[in-house]
Amino acid sequence: MYVVVSYDISDDRRRFEAMSRLKAMGYVRVQRSLYIARGGSALAKDTARALMRIIGREDSVVILIIDGQTLSRAIRLGVANLSIPSGPTVV
Repeated sequence: MYVVVSYDISDDRRRFEAMSRLKAMGYVRVQRSLYIARGGSALAKDTARALMRIIGREDSVVILIIDGQTLSRAIRLGVANLSIPSGPTVV
């Protein structure tokens, strides 16, 4: 299973804080506001709790839990890289 996080955060400071928090939680940056990590509902809930402390009223976050088969069927255009390290990521 994988957790995918997409956000639209208007404030630079909050956006940087969200990015830093996601990377600290083991997420890999796929695009500027799209992150992915191995995990399931527990990681998704932890992520939601962490980002709730950061985002403002005008911000938007979407958290998806998807299986490996769905990820492998993703349509990629350009240089999007959806490969996830198999082990823990050291930041």
